[in-house]
Amino acid sequence: MTKLLLRVVLPLLAGGALLTGCTSTQGGTASPAQSPSASESGAPETSSSSSAGGGTESITDACSLIEMSDLSSYGEFNPPQSQTISGARSCKYQKKIASASDKSMVIGANIRDTASVAQVNDTGGGVVDKEINGRQAKEAPGGGSVDGCTLALPVGDSSRVDVAVIGVGSADEACQIAEAVAKAAVEPRLPKG
Repeated sequence: MTKLLLRVVLPLLAGGALLTGCTSTQGGTASPAQSPSASESGAPETSSSSSAGGGTESITDACSLIEMSDLSSYGEFNPPQSQTISGARSCKYQKKIASASDKSMVIGANIRDTASVAQVNDTGGGVVDKEINGRQAKEAPGGGSVDGCTLALPVGDSSRVDVAVIGVGSADEACQIAEAVAKAAVEPRLPKG
């Protein structure tokens, strides 16, 4: 009988006590703890990217960087889709497929408020320097079976806008389209600075 008490009843009582401790409620609204400001912590205050040469904060909508008419030479596209992907404000245009031989091209603009062009990821084809309408950009063509390309345009010192193209058959073709869209549509609409 004592063994039964130790093996069954005592663990049930202990478990019940733990659950009771975890279910107590407290009135109010949950909110994250406030971290001390730079002046309270003794750390020097730093300037934002917008004061360091213009940033992406003034771009309120990624879809304002590419319009349907900018893509007319590549075929007919579905209306743009806005979304947030991995912290980037994005807008993508997917090409309408008219026949089985059509490629399912996607062209997009991704606003990266906290990533500079120096942080462009190598997707298998290296990262190369490009100049787009006087801006020093970085291009990352896909490697191997990746038929895409990302062209990163700097906006200030610590932010960028990526023009991405996928689904066209080859990374070279994707990069040609990304460069053309960047030169004609995206770069002229970016903040100068």
